[in-house]
Amino acid sequence: MSRLRQSLLVFAFLAGAAMLVVGTWLVAVRVQSPAQREAAAAPPSAGPVTVAVTRSDLVEQTTFLATAVRSESVTVAVPTPFEGQGVVTRSAAAVGHSVPSGGVVVWVNSRPVIALQGEFALYRDLYLGARGDDVRMIQQALADLGYAVSVDGELGRATAAAIRELYRSAGAQAPQDSEYSPSAVAAEPAPSEGATAAASPAQPTLVLPASEVIIVPTLPAVLTSVPATGTAVDGEAAATFSTQEIALTATVPPTIQARLTSGLAGTASLQGQSADMSMDVALAQVNFPQQDALSPTQQDQEEAAESAEASVVLRASDGHIPDDWVGRSDVLVTLNLSEPVLDALLVPQRAVSADVNGVTTVLVEQKDGSFTQVVVTELGCVAGTCAVDAEDGTLTEDMSVRVDG
Repeated sequence: MSRLRQSLLVFAFLAGAAMLVVGTWLVAVRVQSPAQREAAAAPPSAGPVTVAVTRSDLVEQTTFLATAVRSESVTVAVPTPFEGQGVVTRSAAAVGHSVPSGGVVVWVNSRPVIALQGEFALYRDLYLGARGDDVRMIQQALADLGYAVSVDGELGRATAAAIRELYRSAGAQAPQDSEYSPSAVAAEPAPSEGATAAASPAQPTLVLPASEVIIVPTLPAVLTSVPATGTAVDGEAAATFSTQEIALTATVPPTIQARLTSGLAGTASLQGQSADMSMDVALAQVNFPQQDALSPTQQDQEEAAESAEASVVLRASDGHIPDDWVGRSDVLVTLNLSEPVLDALLVPQRAVSADVNGVTTVLVEQKDGSFTQVVVTELGCVAGTCAVDAEDGTLTEDMSVRVDG
C-alpha cells in the first residue's frame, strides 16, 4: 500500500470520528430527559434585593393657588361737630394711602379729624382734669406715638401738652390755645346798663373735642373710602380702613383638609417667578365647611362633606407680603403638611423594621455580600420613604440596605 493511500485512510478515519463526536453532541443538546427539562425550567434561586441609601430632604407638601388681599376692613363714622351739623371742607388722606395714628383723615368745618388707635369711640369732650377709660385710651395712643405721658387715666398737664403737640403736627391750633369751645356756643346775656357785671366762674379748659378724633382699632391702616369734600357730616358719613397687613386666601380640596392645622409653614411666590423670589408664609386660619343640617339623609351629609372645600388664610412669617401682590390670584403656595426633615439619610420604608422593644434597624450590605443589622432612629416617613439617623459610620449614603426581609 502506498504512503498516499495510507494517509487518506487515516484522514478519513479521523474525519469520521470527528463527525461522530459532533453528532453525538448535537443529539445531547437537542434531546433532553424529563429531569433535565424540569431543571432547566426551574427559576434561579432568589438573591437579596437591595436599594441604595441616599441623602436629601424629606418633605410632604401640597400646592395650591391663593389670592392676596388686605385684612378685614372696618368702617368708622366721622364724628358730628358739636354744632350739630358739619361739612367736609378739605380732604387730607387719599384713598389707597396709609393713615398712621395721629394722622388727619379729613377736615370738617375747617377743623381736623385726627385718627388715633383705640378700642371705642370717644363719647365726650375731654377737659383738663378729666378721668376715665377714655382718657387712658388716648394716653396710650399718645404714648405709642412717642409722647412722654403717663397712662394713668387722668388728663393732666403732661397729657394736655402732648395733645397740643399732636395738633401742631397736624397743622392746626389746639382747642386749649383758642377760643374754640362747645361751652361758648350759648352767649352770656349782657349786663344791664350801669350795673357791674358779676365775675363769671372760670370755664374748664377743653383739651380734646370728641368731634375731632376718629378711633380706629388698628393703625396704620389703608384708607379705602372717605367722604368727599362738600359731604354733609350728620352721623351718616363714614371712613373705611383696611389694616396694612396683606394676607393670602385660598380654598383647598377635601383630600388634605384633615392635615391642615394652624402654624404649618410654607412658601409663596407669584407664578412664573424663580424660587429665590418666594417668601415664607404660615397657615393662620382654617375655616372648615359646615355640614348641611337640612340634608335628608346621613349619606347626603357625608357626601356633601367629602366634596366641600375648606378656606384658609396664610400670613407672612417674616416681613410682609408685597403691596403689588394685592388682588392677584396667581400666588402659588407650597405648604408643608409635616415638619420637613432636612439633609437626612433616606431609605425605603420596607427596609426599616422594629422589634418588640421598639428598636428600629436596617440590614446593611457588606462588601462580601453579607448583611449587618444596624440600629437607626426613624425621623419620619413620607410616601414609602423614611428619614433615618445612625451612629457615625454605621450607615452612609454610599451603602445599600436590604428591602426583602
